[in-house]
Amino acid sequence: MEPLRDVFFWATLATATAVLEIVVFISRRKYRRFVYVLSGISAVILFEFPRFYIPLLPQPTIGFNKLLAHILGGIIFALGVSIIAASTIQLMKARREGWKLQTDGIYGVVRHPMYLGDVLWALGLSVFFRALYAILLTPLWFFLRYSIALLEEEKLIEKYGDAYRMYMKKVKKRLIPKVI
Repeated sequence: MEPLRDVFFWATLATATAVLEIVVFISRRKYRRFVYVLSGISAVILFEFPRFYIPLLPQPTIGFNKLLAHILGGIIFALGVSIIAASTIQLMKARREGWKLQTDGIYGVVRHPMYLGDVLWALGLSVFFRALYAILLTPLWFFLRYSIALLEEEKLIEKYGDAYRMYMKKVKKRLIPKVI
């Protein structure tokens, strides 16, 4: 199979990009802004695009009725996109306020709602297209986002100190309300 139509080529590319993100977090170096901007752009292109494309590739399908898959997948996709939108709006507000720590709204439910939304939209798209391999990759996407959330929390503790520690006590779950 040619690489551009191979699910596992795109999954490897997305995974390698997420691992690179993790390496940047672990390095604990202060990079120039350009490095972070380039890292962010590569994350969007090389992590998000493959996850959008994978469900569209040839692969075995799950046994759901097509209509049921479209309804369920559409709901999960919309939920993920809505969570990302709400998180983004709240972070834009935080930026206007000098990056005040967000502890209410969607950030009062889980500490990393954007990562939750990121996993959900990909799962929803996979269910919508009944793409078996894409659905089976969801635990990998979750693990990668959860790993980045753990590392990000170290940086947030450095930045906000006791305020972030109190927030962690108030909002106990990182990604999934009442679960994890």
